[in-house]
Amino acid sequence: MKQFSHLAAAIIASLTLAMTAHDVAAHPAQERIPEIGTAGAAIMTIERERIYGDMYMRQIRALAPMVGDPVLDEYLRDIGSRMVREADGVRFPYTFFWINQKDINAFAFFGGYIGVHTGLIAEAQTESELAAVLAHEIAHVSQRHIVRNMERMSNASPTTMAAMLGAMILAVINPQLGFAALSGTVGLNKQMQLNYTRQFEQEADRVGFNILVSSGFDPMGSPNFFGRLSEKYRYSSRPPEILLTHPYSENRLADMRSRAESLPRPQVRDSLSFYLAKYRIQTRHLKQLSEGELRRLQSTAATNNERTAASYGLAIWLLDQNRASDAEAILAPLLQEAPMNTFYLDVQSDILLAQKRFDDALAMLEKAYIRQPNEQTITLNFANIAIEARDYSLAINLLREYTQRYENNVLALDLLATAYRLNGNNSAMHEAQAELAALHGAFDQAIDHLHKAHRHNQLELDKRRLQARIEQLMAQKRLLESLS
Repeated sequence: MKQFSHLAAAIIASLTLAMTAHDVAAHPAQERIPEIGTAGAAIMTIERERIYGDMYMRQIRALAPMVGDPVLDEYLRDIGSRMVREADGVRFPYTFFWINQKDINAFAFFGGYIGVHTGLIAEAQTESELAAVLAHEIAHVSQRHIVRNMERMSNASPTTMAAMLGAMILAVINPQLGFAALSGTVGLNKQMQLNYTRQFEQEADRVGFNILVSSGFDPMGSPNFFGRLSEKYRYSSRPPEILLTHPYSENRLADMRSRAESLPRPQVRDSLSFYLAKYRIQTRHLKQLSEGELRRLQSTAATNNERTAASYGLAIWLLDQNRASDAEAILAPLLQEAPMNTFYLDVQSDILLAQKRFDDALAMLEKAYIRQPNEQTITLNFANIAIEARDYSLAINLLREYTQRYENNVLALDLLATAYRLNGNNSAMHEAQAELAALHGAFDQAIDHLHKAHRHNQLELDKRRLQARIEQLMAQKRLLESLS
């Protein structure tokens, strides 16, 4: 929780601009006429919301315990994108990311950013339960609930609004700190704010339910998940984070269940990827499963997918205990059955790396890359093995092409900076490190790296390009400072 204490301070500070005197006074309540079809546009445009979201995401990268795991990122992006396609009012690309916390929670903020705690998938019993929470958060974003709450509070003073929005955002990321901030805010009608929250939660229930059903998931995912949690923690003094940020009354749960039961119950089969992601998180990131538990689950799990995932989890556990040969023996039949499964390719790459079998790893990943060029898990593993095998040119070529397509990928930029450094290209190394620092909101550090790249570079055209990028980062730095 230490990381979130720093994150709390950063977010409360950075949210101040969103409710400055200019924002509120320039659009008095009686003069605001919302744009048709764009709720909240009178107080914050879509473009401005995207800018804020980008800046907050940079701070979260720097301060929160994010999961740097390509195969998990791909799974979350795939399931999230599947539901975004069914949502109305999508005004910008959505970004889904993991926070490595055992707490059961998810949150959304400006610009289509949705964070999911690893504890959420560990608790979810079906993929539809996980999807239900994601659909609910997608609804919060598509309906612009944060911005609409700002609009409703427009009669408050700018200082009060800044404190309230800071507490609102903080509450969805860290409820204990957020609710403490709410209770300490002066001059607020707290009951009115709670009513607004209840209204938006009910709207997110309705919109999220439609997204869930349209995406082909079980409509009982929502009432099953939240009903089970509510019952489990009914008398607990410390309920899970998601029940603090999304309080469920008996009436609300009954309404969700009634809506779900009014529809035909589809035959939804949880994907293998869901179980692979769940067991990977429980084994590697949350350290919740032991060797004995995984071996027991190999034979007792209820479905074939769960048993397969238990074997996969066991391979990860053995690899993480430096038992690469044992891990390979467990993984081999899975990889033979599905040689292009990126979950398996990722672990097999690490097994071969641990055994220093670089040629085998490069051959396997080259074959996979030819079939799926620029797929995240394959590309980053391929580049990482190439670096370990000292084939820096191969790694650089792979990563340059990848980062041109996906410029905000932290892992790719980190690998690229490493490859350039080991290849002796100091200018390019500093340029990659600059982009990496900028993604974490460290603009001074980024600018310093670009100055160093400028000094190491002898080509006039490159120097002009670097100078232009320095000026861009200085502008972004000023924007970030204006948010504090």
